[in-house]
Amino acid sequence: MSIDENKLRQSIKLFLEAIGENPDREGLKETPDRIVRLWKEFKSHENFNMTVFEDIGDYDEMVVVRDIQFYSLCEHHLLPFFGKAHIAYIPDGKVCGLSKLVRVVNKFSYRPQVQERLTAEIAEYLEKELNPKGVAVVLEAEHLCYSADTEILTDKGWKYFKDLNIEDKVAQVNPDTLEISFTKPANYIKYPFKGMMINFKSKSVDLLVSPDHKMLYSTEWIFYKSKNKKWLSKKAYEIKDIPKIIIPQAGKMQGKELKYIEIEEDYDKVYFGNVVTKTKKKVRIKADTFLKFLGIYLSEGSYYIKGKKQYKVRIVQKANTASAKKIEEAIKEMPFNYNVVKRKNGTVEYVINSKILTKYVEKFGKSKDKYIPEFIYSLSEKQKKLFLEYFILGDGYLKPDGKTYHFVSKSKKLIDGIQALYATIGISSTVYEQKYKDGNVYYRLETRKDKKGNDKYYSIVREVKDVPYNDYIYSVTVPEGYLLVRRNNKIAISGNCMSMRGVKNPSSYTVTSKLTGVFKENEKTRNEFLNLINSPRNI
Repeated sequence: MSIDENKLRQSIKLFLEAIGENPDREGLKETPDRIVRLWKEFKSHENFNMTVFEDIGDYDEMVVVRDIQFYSLCEHHLLPFFGKAHIAYIPDGKVCGLSKLVRVVNKFSYRPQVQERLTAEIAEYLEKELNPKGVAVVLEAEHLCYSADTEILTDKGWKYFKDLNIEDKVAQVNPDTLEISFTKPANYIKYPFKGMMINFKSKSVDLLVSPDHKMLYSTEWIFYKSKNKKWLSKKAYEIKDIPKIIIPQAGKMQGKELKYIEIEEDYDKVYFGNVVTKTKKKVRIKADTFLKFLGIYLSEGSYYIKGKKQYKVRIVQKANTASAKKIEEAIKEMPFNYNVVKRKNGTVEYVINSKILTKYVEKFGKSKDKYIPEFIYSLSEKQKKLFLEYFILGDGYLKPDGKTYHFVSKSKKLIDGIQALYATIGISSTVYEQKYKDGNVYYRLETRKDKKGNDKYYSIVREVKDVPYNDYIYSVTVPEGYLLVRRNNKIAISGNCMSMRGVKNPSSYTVTSKLTGVFKENEKTRNEFLNLINSPRNI
């Protein structure tokens, strides 16, 4: 179908006027003509016909062309998306020139599209024209995702997307089981965006995403009444008018049950006559015992170092309380000597005199700088809960409702870590920033439960609105397709970059794909293709 040039020019002028622009100003007066030329170029690719060669003898090896650049237009909002296509086929008596594969991509991409249909149309066209033993088409395309002030959980704590580095592993989430695991992203997305974003907001959720962003959600009826409870996936703009949207905020992370934890000290000098050697002093502690201590220390402890002789770990607690008794029992289990000092102000101080223990806790900072060590995230759920149980003895308490826990700390990093830890054992929480009367800032965390007292791992969103935005947007791509993210200290599970959907390859890299024939039926052939398109580009 040919372009009605006059109608297109008029419509572009009307569009510019409708958004408050002057179509006659210097920068815009040629825009209607530019759009006409652009679409004439786009439409010219529709008339492409495939040239096929049939005299190929017995050749039946895989033909692969990768990294074909393509550009298209999202048909829902007429926003651009672009990326790379990888195509393979195994001939069965017919082949085409390699350049023709590029032209096939252009034929279907130069029009309003969605990525899934584009992938399928390319594969179906090649299947029809070449009648091969099989076709494989893989598309990687950049779409719009999270606002710049959104954080993602990494194996080193919460980070803004812009601050991620190549060594960071990020928290991905399986949409069926809500199982959380850390993985290195397959792709990093950064894209300038000016327009309307969609804000999903409640007391415990605050997501700001692009209209095409992939959301994980449930409806009120499915979540509370349906026997077939499951999480649904749609684009943000498709669900923004649903009255009550339920968004997951926490999952479960498989971990290891440790039996022992070793801590070590700097090298000690050992003298054998005139020979001096150095050895590392190590102490082996039962893991459960050490986790109890670590929970107590990070919430209420401090350390003291003077010169090269005085090394002390201190834990202070109100005397003659159930918490103090439990804390002392935990300290007794540790393989170190300790003293008990009772103060006139009604507190009791437990002092552990140990260089190796003091040097170990020193790295976790003081007061405002404390943080949770990374290995805690990889523990079993039972041991994470044990750590939290003893952390609560110092910095937390059960609120009067008898359901939710409340924590207060001067250390933002420490509270962030506690929030992340809860999210990996299926409990959602929210962090609030507040100020003391003296102007000092502290951070308060509250866990969440439903009316029956069950731990909540989700939030009901009632407020959804369009928000103007002019900044970069970010995302990453992961095999499972969903991420554990946070905005304004409120956690949500939501989609990764929409470029990666469909089938997993051997390196856990997922992409939008269409496989037919032998590529679909034979795993060896499929893996050979996927390995080829993911091999280094400099060979």
